[in-house]
Amino acid sequence: MKIRVGIVGDGQLGMFLCEAAQSLAIDTVILTGDANSPAAQRAGAAVVGAMDDAGAVQSLADACDIVTYEREDVHPVAVDVLRRVEAAGSIHCHPSLAVIETIQDKARQKRWLAGANLPTLPFVIAGGEAGEAAAAAAELGYPLVQKALRGGFDGRGVQLLRDEAALAGAWPGETLYEAHAGDFREIAVIVVRAQDGDIRSFPPVDMTFDGDYSVLEWVYAPSDAGEAVLAEAERVARDAIEALDGVGTFGVELFHCADGRVVINEISPRVHNAGHYTLEATESSQFEQHLRAVTGLPLAGTALETPAAMRNLLCTEAIAEAARDRAAGRSAEGPVATYWYGKAPARAMRKLGHITAIGASAAEAGERAAAAYRRLTGSRGEAA
Repeated sequence: MKIRVGIVGDGQLGMFLCEAAQSLAIDTVILTGDANSPAAQRAGAAVVGAMDDAGAVQSLADACDIVTYEREDVHPVAVDVLRRVEAAGSIHCHPSLAVIETIQDKARQKRWLAGANLPTLPFVIAGGEAGEAAAAAAELGYPLVQKALRGGFDGRGVQLLRDEAALAGAWPGETLYEAHAGDFREIAVIVVRAQDGDIRSFPPVDMTFDGDYSVLEWVYAPSDAGEAVLAEAERVARDAIEALDGVGTFGVELFHCADGRVVINEISPRVHNAGHYTLEATESSQFEQHLRAVTGLPLAGTALETPAAMRNLLCTEAIAEAARDRAAGRSAEGPVATYWYGKAPARAMRKLGHITAIGASAAEAGERAAAAYRRLTGSRGEAA
């Protein structure tokens, strides 16, 4: 009898999980707000309903053996239903609901990192009282990073307060203030941990972000940060997932600071945009590995088989035009693969797809991906 995996969320990450499940003889059930979403189209079955619809969440739980997630902002209603059903012995949730609750709230995540003696930037958690932004700035200095406690991703829920005058624009209410990392390189490590504790990681990658929206734009595999830095990045990332007692695939985003420190920016308890290159360039993909981990199957290899670069297709006027009426799917031309997610163009910089190229080096792969982007958009300014 096939294992049935329920997936909370219906974006492109869910779509890729459903595709990976097919080769592992795993049945998938998606909780989706749209029966026609690309993830629902790839799933074995779909439960249509919102995450705050207790009946829909119960139906998902009734239809599967294991529940996992393609997003961390799982609604409290869904958490409550899944916890009750899991306590009755009907399902298992991986990663655990305790992990989801720790990671989805940035204040809890930062407190947990500090309590576990894992390296992270200095921070202050504010309760919304007058003067707390100024007090945080006095302690942490300028520029000051402010983060919403929940719901922030793809550049949303983060702002930079550059000086005292900028404090007038600080968001009210409970919030997180964090010291700025200064000059830094952003590295991601995709870590996979199985139910039996077997832990593996994909090679660290370099990430670059759009300067205006702070959305991930490029990934280069492998990172060229140097052997000592990369070894430290993998050690820190693995230590974090071990300390969490996490099961599944996790994206660990890190800063390599100018003073040589490697510190954790944040952890995502799910497959991650920075791991899309694994569909082309490694022994197994992050999506296959996640399903192996949560279902108890043996983990596969994670070695890099060829350097690669990934370029997100973010919703600009040119990308919106290129994406119009395109169904979800993959097309390949030589060393370049283009993925569309079947999303309708909407808000600026929404992720509508991605390009992955392979090459003799990450730099060569980046040049190929940049050329494919120019062909797609007619842009002459795109550079790797």
